Amino acid sequence: MNQAKSLIYLLLFVLFLGNGSAFAANHSPKRARAVASQKSEHPALSSQTELGDQDYDPANPPRQLRVLVALGPSTFFFQNGRPHGVEYAMLLELEKFLNRSKAKNAPSLKLMFVPVDSGEIIPSLRAGKGDIAAGLMPVNEGAKQLVAFTQPYLRDQWCVVQNPDAEAISNISAAEGKTLSIANGSYARRLLLDYPKIVSRDAAAGTTAEALLGTIQGDDSVATLSSRYVTDLWSKKYPRLHSNACLEPSVDVAWAVDQSKPQLLAELNRFISGPGAGMAQRALKLTQRFLSSDARISNPNQLSAVDKLGFFAPMFQLVASANNMDWMLLAAIGQRESTLHPVIRKNGPTGIMQINPSTARKMGVTNPHDNEQNVTAAARYLAYLRDMFKSPGIEPDDQLAFMIAAYNAGEGRIQQLRRKAQAQGLDPNRWEGNVEKVAKQTVGNRLLDYVTTVNRYYLAYQGASRVASMPAADTASTAAVADK
Repeated sequence: MNQAKSLIYLLLFVLFLGNGSAFAANHSPKRARAVASQKSEHPALSSQTELGDQDYDPANPPRQLRVLVALGPSTFFFQNGRPHGVEYAMLLELEKFLNRSKAKNAPSLKLMFVPVDSGEIIPSLRAGKGDIAAGLMPVNEGAKQLVAFTQPYLRDQWCVVQNPDAEAISNISAAEGKTLSIANGSYARRLLLDYPKIVSRDAAAGTTAEALLGTIQGDDSVATLSSRYVTDLWSKKYPRLHSNACLEPSVDVAWAVDQSKPQLLAELNRFISGPGAGMAQRALKLTQRFLSSDARISNPNQLSAVDKLGFFAPMFQLVASANNMDWMLLAAIGQRESTLHPVIRKNGPTGIMQINPSTARKMGVTNPHDNEQNVTAAARYLAYLRDMFKSPGIEPDDQLAFMIAAYNAGEGRIQQLRRKAQAQGLDPNRWEGNVEKVAKQTVGNRLLDYVTTVNRYYLAYQGASRVASMPAADTASTAAVADK
């Protein structure tokens, strides 16, 4: 019976790929625009960052910095619903550094990750959609006219990569007249402009630079020009890779910020030259065991059924469609509550969504231990909370925060915290810096961390899903950046 259900869910998953679905059309435009609904975007995808037009002040840092991170099989990807990647690992080190000098009672600064296509990372930064851009970005003169690069955290080389059974290209001169396959949007294409006698051939649309390495692993007729760092990263997954001829000089790889934020740039440089030294190699080792088997760009809409999120996604989508709920919020909460591993308890929180049986009964669910009914109870409860916190005075990002907080602590506790905030002269309709302060005083950091973690997963899922909706031919490869 369970196998039959799984097959049904997988078939439905095919129908629900992307954000659109047959069910979405049945909802009115007014409902569809509700926060965390099927057709809505995470508020952070269209709102200004907390830092906004202001520069970073180490003495009074923001609660959040938004990072535009290139979605890719090396830089930022998902496994079982959790983010991984070399940039993700390095940025977590940065987050720890930025919190070292914070005041004792101040909330922790959190990095919020917005996955974007690597070709859009600099335009998105210039448009104010993020505070920091990260994506194994090569520093070049064209890009330096557009953004401010940090000190390099990596000095990389680009080398010809072949199968060991192929005739070795010992130096770059020996590559003249040879044909190299290059992924669409790869920085290798720009480097080869200086070597007009080397023939480049476009890889199939949607092929990543990492997938080309996988092809070379078993095919001695294919060669490419690849970042040595990326080749080393994938060397355990693809051990039959030989880097033979490398270009000179090496290429600096760095993060970027808007040119109007010199203090933020200085803080990032302080980290890179201090505790961040060597972080690229640490990130490489941390990331290797999480690399995908096919080197595809991973996003929540394309994960296989072997992946926990990919396995449960059809069910999340099916339930979400019936409640005008964004399935990625359900997935984010399920990830935080149970790491998508159902824990059944007869008494107390149970299942994927760790929902209380008493709450499930109020939502009309009789068996909260069944996976589908468990998620159904959670979706109905979240829809109920969305209506509770729907008010002209509550902005979408605050409505979302109140929903997430109430899911964890109960709506009664959150309403109580809002009343306390008002009594203290704070805005009861604002979570960040207002009700959040009272929550810290009354409940402690646990609730704040819960809201931030769920929000972080949800934003990352949404950003990655948006990249997935781009045509395959427009998706750039790892380490690509405009040189205009």
